[in-house]
This record gives sequence, structure tokens and C-alpha cells, in this order.
Amino acid sequence: MDRTELARSLLARFSGLEEARRPWVGSWQELTEYMLPRKNSFAGLGGSAPGRGRAGDERIFDSTPLHALELLASSLGGLLTNPSLPWFDISVKDRAVGDGDEVRAFLQEARERMVAVFNSEDTGFQAHVHELYLDAALLGTAVMYVEADPTTVVRFSSRPLGEVFVAESARGRVDTVYRKYELTARQAIQEWGAGCSDETQRKGEDRPEEPVEVLHAVFPRMDRDPAGFGSAHFPFASVYLEVKNSHVLEESGYLEMPYMVPRWAKAAGETYGRGPGQTALSDVRVLNAMARTALMAAEKMSDPPLMVPDDGFLGPVRSGPGGLSYYRAGSPDRIEPLPVNVDLRAAEEMMNGRRESIRRIFLGDQLAPEGPAVTATEAVIRQAEKMRVLGPVLGRLQTEFLGPLVRRVFRIMLRGGALPPFPEGLAPGDLEVRYTSPVSRAQKQYEAQGLAQVMEYLSPLVGAQDAFGIMDNFDTDRVARHVTELFNTPSDYLKSEERVAQGRELKQRAASTQQTASTVANVAAIAKTLSEAYTDRPSALTELWGMLTGMLGARAGAESAPPAPAQADPAQSDPAAYEEASHA
Repeated sequence: MDRTELARSLLARFSGLEEARRPWVGSWQELTEYMLPRKNSFAGLGGSAPGRGRAGDERIFDSTPLHALELLASSLGGLLTNPSLPWFDISVKDRAVGDGDEVRAFLQEARERMVAVFNSEDTGFQAHVHELYLDAALLGTAVMYVEADPTTVVRFSSRPLGEVFVAESARGRVDTVYRKYELTARQAIQEWGAGCSDETQRKGEDRPEEPVEVLHAVFPRMDRDPAGFGSAHFPFASVYLEVKNSHVLEESGYLEMPYMVPRWAKAAGETYGRGPGQTALSDVRVLNAMARTALMAAEKMSDPPLMVPDDGFLGPVRSGPGGLSYYRAGSPDRIEPLPVNVDLRAAEEMMNGRRESIRRIFLGDQLAPEGPAVTATEAVIRQAEKMRVLGPVLGRLQTEFLGPLVRRVFRIMLRGGALPPFPEGLAPGDLEVRYTSPVSRAQKQYEAQGLAQVMEYLSPLVGAQDAFGIMDNFDTDRVARHVTELFNTPSDYLKSEERVAQGRELKQRAASTQQTASTVANVAAIAKTLSEAYTDRPSALTELWGMLTGMLGARAGAESAPPAPAQADPAQSDPAAYEEASHA
């Protein structure tokens, strides 16, 4: 397929995706206008004029929805991708292969390098992932672009939903992303140079700040050779083109899908997701209408309308502070306020009910911090209950965003040589890189708490010496290693089973040597005492000394003497005599 035909087919496909997305634009625009005006990337898409540079908060009279949305996004960041907690893991599929010290050190260093990439200011992950959580909670659909970078290894950027058009595979996964955005002519020339169209190059000389529309299409290749070399055979095709001129700027490919498109929740048959923002939209409309009405009522109470006679006053009526209004002397006419009867307390109670409903929709009661101090066991139980409630929501984010994100970053670092050298006998295919969800961590902590309760219950029966041998029922080594897995202990903290066995053998030898030295010291002390006693006549000390010297001599003789020959079996040496003796 030549480039002209390729551009024509991509634009035709883009037109279909744009038509399929059009019913969602009005809802998305209303959501952003009510709850997050700065995220409104849909101005001009639904018929209204673009509003760049405007605050866009004309419809907002109460900030409760904005605060609830920000709190949910911040809580998701601390819960799912906390920079101070391990939220992903690298392990070896075969436990026997991963037990070596070199392998454990490699796994720990590889994870530390990945953590450094995610937490680096240059890659921008922590800044952009917050914007992604805002989009997912408000609009139900969010987009992050993950690409290789020669300077920072990996670069992250969240993309506005107004730029993105997506399609699903037969299995419900987003495998096609078209992104339409604008660059200035100067930026386009910096990016693609001579690959730009003639018109864009002329703009770069005469009008460098004039915008140029660019379409980036990423979709699965259907005609590739899996064993072939080059980007033409990569699983995903990547094409940049100028929309106005239908000019292809670049054609390449990706080994993994570079766009992560998580959906908060998705109805059957729909491509784009629905988030808490759409659930709370009706309450947000009512709350803002009530707040607007309450403000008007309060304004009328503080500055009520005036009843003024149509004559009898000299000059205009001045109702401002310090204003003077003159009327004819002897006239009964007066300026009186129009009675305004408004119950602001009732209006405030109704508004508080709507505010509380919005907070609950944005999971404020689930993500709120704990109240008074509780025990460690109760804290673990509460955390596990919260995770079970949030499990379905977090499960989709894990499947569509966090899992593919970790695998994409790991493979980019692997291809870029940013990981430590592999130990001998370990290949990239032996590794398993996965996101460790907070739900699984909470379940593991609950399991560890159960193990602690078992040991606490058995401790009175075990005692100091374990007289009943209760601990013989437990494989203590397996318990210790399982506990380290439950709490995600760094891999290099744990010794291999071989090193543990060697250490125990050395301890046993040292203990045996110490016992022998102690016996020798006791014998020497006894010998000293005997040397100072009378030995010319029998006594208890002389008898003890004789007994000790006899025991030591017998032990030395037994160790130095060759083993005695085995006594012959009389039945085998002389069977007839043995049988006769037996009868006798």
C-alpha cells in the first residue's frame, strides 16, 4: 500500500471513529464545565466556540464536586501508585531458579531501577498519572502515552480525551487509538524535518506559529510476518500524517501498545467508560442550581428591593451607603423595603444533603482516613474491608492500565539496556513482571494476621522448651519464607536455602567445639584440685581421678583402635553343629 492510499484509508477510518464518539462529547463537556473546567478539551467539538484562556467556571456555584473529585484522584494515586510503597513486583516463574543469591540480588536491583524511573521528575510519571486519575473518575475514560526516550529511557504523558478516538478488539481490549492534535509549523518541522509537506515547510518560514493538525494512528498489523525484522513487522503500526494535506509524515511500529486507555466502568456494547462523575452529574446540577438560588435570596435579604412612590421625591432615589433621597416636606410618602421571606437554613440543609450524596458517589466514605486510633489488627481488618468494596473498580484499572504499564516499562528498559546484567542461567522469558494490587496486599496482610493469631494461641502450650513437640507440626522455614512473601520483603534480604543449610552446619560445629572445650576446662579444673590434695592414701578425689583417667583412656583407645571384626555367625560357620546345639 503506497502512502497516498494509506493516508486515505486512515482518514476514512478516523471519520468513522469520530462519528462513533460524537454522542459522548456533550456529556463530557457538561461534566468538565461543572466539575473541572481546566480539563475541558471538548470546546468546539460539540458546536460551541473554543474557550482557551477562559476560566470556564460560569456554571459553578458550589465547589464541593471539585473537591470530592480531587480527593478521589489523590486517594487513587496514594493507593495504587504510591511512590513510597512497592506497587509492582519482579519475580521468577520457577521458584527453584529464583532461589539463588545472584538471582535475588538481580531482581531487587531491577525493581529499584524501575522504581527510580517511575519516581523520576524527568519521566513525569507522578505528575501525569494524577491527571489520568482525574479523567478516569470524572469522564470514565483516560489516556496515557508511554514511549521510549533516549535521555530518560521512558517518557510518560497523559493525553486529553478530546484528542483521542479509540476502538476495541473482539475481546474488549482497546487496540486501536487515533489521536488528533495540533502542533505549530515550527514544532512539526523540528519533529519531522524534510518529511513535512511543502505547505508546512512554507509556513515554518513565513508563519512558524500557525497550527498544523496531525493525526497519530496506532492499530494492530494484520499483514505482518512475526519472524520478520524491522518496524514493518511489529505487532502495532504507527502512522503520523497531516490531516489537511493527507500527507504521511512517518510510518513505524511498536512492540507493545503505547497508549494505555483505562475505563472506570463500561456498559455492555459501549467503547468509552462511565465514571463517578456521570453518576453524580444530576446531583451536581441540582446543587449548583440551589446554591445559585440561595445566593440570590441572600442578596435580596441584604439588599432588598425598594417600594418608592411615583412622586413626592426630589431627584433620583439613592439606595447605596450614605445615599440621600430628598422628598417634599409634609408628604407621607416613604421609601420602604419589599418584604422578602426566605428560609436560608432550610436551603442550606437541602444543599448539605446533596453535598453528602456527591461525596459518597466519589467514594469519600470509603477513602476517608481512619478516625480515632485503633489496634493494628482492627486497622488491617478495616483496610481489607475497604479493598473488598473497591475491588471491582480497582480490578479494571489494574487490567487496563497498571498491568500493561508495568510490562511496557520493563520491556522498554530491557531493550534499552537499563536493567542490570542477567545472572548466568536466567533469561528474560523466565521473569514475571506484575502489578501487586492493594486488594491482594490487604488480603496478604489479613492472612499474615491470621498466622500471628495461630502462634499467639499456641504459645502457652509450647512454652519455653516445647515439651509436647507442638512446633514439630510446622515447617518453620516455609512459614518464614511465606511471611516474607506476604509483606513483599526485598528479594536480597532473604538468604538462599543452600546458604541457610550451610550456616546451620557451621553453627552446629561451633556448638560442638564449644562443648568439647568446656569439658576439657572442667577436667583441667578437677586435675588442679587433685594435684593439691593428698594422693598417698585413698580418698574420694583419688577414686574420681582414677575413674576420669580410665574413661579418657578408654575413649582414646576406642577412637584409635581399628574396628573389631564382625563376629562370625555360628549357623554359617558350622551349620550341623549349630543345629545340634539348638536341639540340645
